[in-house]
Amino acid sequence: MLIKENLLIQKFKEQKNHYSPILIYGPNEGLVRDNFLKLKEIFNQNNAEEISFTGKLINDQPEALIDEIQTVSMFNDQKIIIIEQPIDRNIELFEEAFTALPDHTLIIILASNLTKTSKIRKFFENSEQYFSCANYEDDFRSNSQQIQNLEKSINKTLNRDIKNYLNQNLSSDRMISKNEIEKLILLYAENDQIPELENIKLIFNDNPDLGLNKISQLAFSGQPKKVSINLNKIFAEGVSPVAIIRVMLNYVLRIQTTQIALKKTNDFDSAIKSLKPPVFWKDKDNFKLHCKKWPINQTILNFNLLVDTELNCKSDYNLTNILCERALINIAVRGQKYFQ
Repeated sequence: MLIKENLLIQKFKEQKNHYSPILIYGPNEGLVRDNFLKLKEIFNQNNAEEISFTGKLINDQPEALIDEIQTVSMFNDQKIIIIEQPIDRNIELFEEAFTALPDHTLIIILASNLTKTSKIRKFFENSEQYFSCANYEDDFRSNSQQIQNLEKSINKTLNRDIKNYLNQNLSSDRMISKNEIEKLILLYAENDQIPELENIKLIFNDNPDLGLNKISQLAFSGQPKKVSINLNKIFAEGVSPVAIIRVMLNYVLRIQTTQIALKKTNDFDSAIKSLKPPVFWKDKDNFKLHCKKWPINQTILNFNLLVDTELNCKSDYNLTNILCERALINIAVRGQKYFQ
């Protein structure tokens, strides 16, 4: 049964004593972990016994999961079984194990992004008894909700520039953005200090996503040397090459959307009105140049290059940094002819 992420906790609380197995998955690993911790906190009122497995371990030792489910704890009648990174070969075992779940036993399965063809995903979504909850990357809407929650926590209203800045620079991963929000709460909740944009920027200086936005600007401004220097700094911080490519893809899509709109109107401000989040005012001039100087057929080539690079990164993890750097420098070199 497919459950919307914002309804997961509500649906879980409706259960009494007998709990449906839950699959929590998606590219937003921070949100996956956040929802897991919320469920665990609700369930763990009586210090439930906690057992962890991996999909590979279950595949190698299938009897271990069955034995654990059937074993009665000597110390607590509540048990939570966590299965991380399941594999499709686990399905037959799940079908057997889940049919006779004892009361007060909760099974939570945690996975990264699962495609529509995933057997694990289909198994949970097609079941009437089990829950499946997808956790997608945070976007304008979810970031706006986090900003509203921040305003409530500090009991202050943020001005438009600050809201736009936060919406552009909060990470697409919930755990990272949550940490940034907590820094702001610590700074502003217990005093009368008025939030100012420059102070908030200082707090966000260690957010890797800011570096990613800068990389996009440099690549599309035709500066391959600066791209290489900044990219290696970001790699050193442990940022995934796939995350970098996705930020670039998002930037290309925003350029393409604006270029299409500019065919209907010559007014740049009108053309960018539909972009979510809106273009940050300090980036507006650069973004305008990128939209006007890059031919639309070249932005399409850039998009295809980045898509192919992401696929190649996922198929060969040993070369991810090299593949990512090659693609971004390729774009920057192409851009030199438009920014001489």
